[in-house]
Amino acid sequence: MINIKKEHYVDTIIYSVDRIIKGLKIELKNKLETLNIGITGEQFIVLDTICGTENIYQQQLSEIIMKDKSNTNRILKILEQKGLITKEYGNVKNRLVYFLKVTDEGRKIVEDNMPQIKQFITEIFKNIDNSEIEILHKLSRKFQADLSEVNNL
Repeated sequence: MINIKKEHYVDTIIYSVDRIIKGLKIELKNKLETLNIGITGEQFIVLDTICGTENIYQQQLSEIIMKDKSNTNRILKILEQKGLITKEYGNVKNRLVYFLKVTDEGRKIVEDNMPQIKQFITEIFKNIDNSEIEILHKLSRKFQADLSEVNNL
């Protein structure tokens, strides 16, 4: 059982994780802006997620990137207007959906910039070794499972 008798919110694991995530998002956004690729960090993340997930549709994408449907739709419209993604209509569980596909131009943006992003991430985590990263992944999965269990109560 976890010790939840901390005196203040800033002493909790929730606060620590939140600070890490917010800091990482800010740094990643700043890095993507320095690459000057013509899309925002948020748009790059969506583009990369679509690249890496075959037959993905908007609801799945929203869940993966943890954005509501309207925010996801706004990002997708911009990427579609820029010619970086297309939508192909299909059927999932007897429901009409559109599958998101990355165009050649969109894939080129991801492929051309991913080496710099990976290098940037390596620099951020330079003091954390692979075994610690695996522990972090394991803990993350446990947190997610516990959250899912709480949400299903």
